[in-house]
Amino acid sequence: MDSSYDNAIGRVMPGTFVPDIVPGAPKTQPLPDEETGAAAGASFRDTVKQLLSDVNDKMAASDEQMQQLATGETHDVTKVVTSVEEANLAFQFTLAVRNKLLDAYREINQMQL
Repeated sequence: MDSSYDNAIGRVMPGTFVPDIVPGAPKTQPLPDEETGAAAGASFRDTVKQLLSDVNDKMAASDEQMQQLATGETHDVTKVVTSVEEANLAFQFTLAVRNKLLDAYREINQMQL
């Protein structure tokens, strides 16, 4: 194996990747909020809202860069293509998450009480 891979694996703390499987591993905690440093208790709704806002921002930026390329304001095709592909991937990821959520809802809806 590559020695850089071995060095990276050697620095991994035991139980950090899958703490629920390793016996005696510390319990997982919410990630601290970047601004306050306190543990964030963001709701699912807030998380989804933020993710959708990020996807919308990427799509708007991509559209703006395409318009700038079309009007001749910019000649950086690489930046435009990268922006478009990033927005496309973010949108595809959002659709995949939506489809998984719909499948889960349908499965729960079909459960017998």
